[in-house]
Amino acid sequence: MEETYEIVTAIMATFAALYVLLEVFLNVNGIDDDTSNILLLEASQKKLFFIPFALGAILGHLFLGTANADFEMSSSLYPVIILFALAIATYIFARFVEFEKPIWFLSLLLVLGLIYGHLFWSMNYVT
Repeated sequence: MEETYEIVTAIMATFAALYVLLEVFLNVNGIDDDTSNILLLEASQKKLFFIPFALGAILGHLFLGTANADFEMSSSLYPVIILFALAIATYIFARFVEFEKPIWFLSLLLVLGLIYGHLFWSMNYVT
């Protein structure tokens, strides 16, 4: 178990370092408005409006999390499956229905994702 923990930690640290390097490159390359946050905002305002919810769910999962077992699902895989199903459903919905996605709507999705990650995808359930 300890070896798996170290592998996962190394992979996550590598992704974080690559993201920081990418962000530094995007900030110094001389092209305006191409940082990752602007690219994510533009994608969210088009067809990928699921991005704020997913980011909120990941943040709620990693940095918050309840220990209240009343919210625990019978399998820890279910919250991930639900997250992917919601992503696919909202992408399909966005392909067929065009609507305005203002900042308040995307912010609401982020907060709902935080709540989802905090309650239903918590790493703090006592087993």
